[in-house]
Amino acid sequence: MTTILELNMNIDNIDKRILKELLINSKQSIKDLAQKVELSVTPVHERIKKLESTGIIKGYSANLDIKKIGFNLVVYMNITLIRHQEELDSEIANYINGLDEVVEAYFVSGDFDLMVKAVLRDMSHYQEFVLHKMSRIDIISNVRSYFVIKDIKDHNERIYPDNL
Repeated sequence: MTTILELNMNIDNIDKRILKELLINSKQSIKDLAQKVELSVTPVHERIKKLESTGIIKGYSANLDIKKIGFNLVVYMNITLIRHQEELDSEIANYINGLDEVVEAYFVSGDFDLMVKAVLRDMSHYQEFVLHKMSRIDIISNVRSYFVIKDIKDHNERIYPDNL
């Protein structure tokens, strides 16, 4: 398996420019992208394929305005577990991965064990989510929920690889 260090050594400034342009607009044509990075189409296409095959580019997706499709509530849930065991952590991870409402989830260090970001329609949807889905994780000892009041910078703001 290729390490991060090996991947970083193989990323040059042109790759960084390609990545930045794809983060801005992954739907643009390779021809347009090639013009922006001042290369011909074939080398840009080859570089993109290399970035995909090494896993640096994991995929392409659309950025949605979630409020326009009825999801008006973003909640961060800090969850403390009663105990940890590798198989339980794996079960929890698999269960949470199957929840459509969850857009991000992490096992973390510190005062709690698990951080979950969920996108929901409203408070009724939140209540249903907690009572009927999150409550199925029977080793939860505590959940603290934090509701987003106003977006300052959301996940659609991309991190450009200037610091690679």
